[in-house]
Amino acid sequence: MTKHPRSKPWLLPGSLLLAAALPLVVGCPQGELPLPAPEAESSEAAPPPVAVLEPEQPVVPEESPGKIVPPEPPYATEAPAQPVAEPAAADRPAPPTAIEEPPLGENPLRAEQRPRKGKKGGDFDPIAVHGPIFVDWTRPALAVVITGRQDGYLEPCGCAGLDRMKGGMSRRHSLFRQLRHERGWPTVGLDVGGIARDYGKQAELKFHVVVDSMRTMQYDAVTHGAADLRLPTAELVAVTAGAGDQPSMFLSANVGLFGFDAGLTATHRIIEKAGVKLGVTGVLGAESQQGIHNPEIELAEAEAAIEKVLPDLQQADFHVLLAHATMAETKALARKFPVFDIVVTAGGAAEPPVEPRRVEGTDTLLIEVGEKGMDAVVLGLYNGAEARWRYQRVPLDARFPQSPEMHMLLTAYQHQVASLGFSGLGIRPAPQPLRETHGEYVGSQSCESCHEPAYLQWRRTPHARAFQTLLDQDPPRQFDPECISCHVVGWHPTQYFPYEGGYMSLEETPHLTDVGCESCHGPGGNHNRAELRGSDGEKERYRKLMVVTKEQSRDGQCATCHDLDNSPDFDFDTYWPQVEHYEY
Repeated sequence: MTKHPRSKPWLLPGSLLLAAALPLVVGCPQGELPLPAPEAESSEAAPPPVAVLEPEQPVVPEESPGKIVPPEPPYATEAPAQPVAEPAAADRPAPPTAIEEPPLGENPLRAEQRPRKGKKGGDFDPIAVHGPIFVDWTRPALAVVITGRQDGYLEPCGCAGLDRMKGGMSRRHSLFRQLRHERGWPTVGLDVGGIARDYGKQAELKFHVVVDSMRTMQYDAVTHGAADLRLPTAELVAVTAGAGDQPSMFLSANVGLFGFDAGLTATHRIIEKAGVKLGVTGVLGAESQQGIHNPEIELAEAEAAIEKVLPDLQQADFHVLLAHATMAETKALARKFPVFDIVVTAGGAAEPPVEPRRVEGTDTLLIEVGEKGMDAVVLGLYNGAEARWRYQRVPLDARFPQSPEMHMLLTAYQHQVASLGFSGLGIRPAPQPLRETHGEYVGSQSCESCHEPAYLQWRRTPHARAFQTLLDQDPPRQFDPECISCHVVGWHPTQYFPYEGGYMSLEETPHLTDVGCESCHGPGGNHNRAELRGSDGEKERYRKLMVVTKEQSRDGQCATCHDLDNSPDFDFDTYWPQVEHYEY
């Protein structure tokens, strides 16, 4: 590409995001529970007597004043009417006096100017940020770990600094291990469902991984979530069925895989551990049922299903309802059936509350699990002259080490993804929406000869080695569409599919790796051709089409990849100086 005379300045600020063709997206108190005296158990020794812990703070009723209640623009494809004005001289960075090839991915800012956030922001203390856990806890008679709403998240995004993120099956396994083996607490695992997020082959693979992980963690009861039931029924049965003499951990009072008569889904379970009997059942709420259109799945009304199983739960000392339902539906069920000591909901806020609540008008404890598997809730059940319980929200953060067993499962999963390839995962390129106005993708190297200062600036940013971060992960993620989408040119960043002419593989399209010029400015094919042999009018037109303003980037373009899932520390004003560039 030949250089063109720069009779006018063109603002070409970099951004931190993929797909200029896409829409802009900004985008422990204690309580009372009646428990029997502990009995000897063959698999686990009965816990020694523990002191009765008086409540530090009462559970806050919902009606009480001062209660803590968790709160429940298209990209421009046409040229702007006027060319972007040249920044004032005082606001423009000085152009480099010489063009020197920088080390790949080197940050151009001096050390004292670099943001102290993100994966390179120094030491991160999860306890200082998220708080200590199990403070002053004595050994409970039983620890009940409650989770749910995994939403397809096997692990946090490691490329943006795993230590600063919460969640992941690996850390959850370490929590179970610490409770059972390091603390010696008898432990039960319950999950309110919501393992899957999407549908398709990759969603099925992830469902397999999570269920295998939960078996390793020895979960005792898991109910079906709405997204889980959108997977093929045969696949669900194959994955969730019991193995050998081990019954399935899945149960639901009102969901029958291949019909209730098939008997493939347990309606309830009595879990006996450390002398305590937990009677557990689960239901799928009416609102969630509306999204299930599968004749192979039989559904029933939640209230009728609960009434049917209640007689079988009478022998339990403690009753638990796993309600994959909205908050309103969950509370209605709790009021209708006050026999339940605990009701776990899939509704509620994105993070479990620090303090538990009771459902107003009942003695039922309401447990929220948050979303994306970022937290767990642990209930400690105690014995004594007057029985007590303790509640702890557990952030699954870097205080929990990675689990070797989970690492093996995740490695096997990435191998499966790689062996299937895009076609085996059912991923096909979609029409490129800016093809008519912008042309095809040509790669960042095509921009260098005419835009040397901007290219030099890009080469110094982490964007220029974004693909390498996938290769550096353990296990590597360079074949995973959910990771690729924000690390290459020509993919939808949130729907995980390529556009025609976008990145396909290192062998086929090596020039489209990394977060390149076209990730933010859009395909450069027409602009490239106009500069080589177009008229002055064509050059002017396509130059304008390639402009991305700082305001456009701030208003949401960057956030489609730098969202809370992938860049929890992202702050536009902090990071903008690292990528800002202008043409003179």
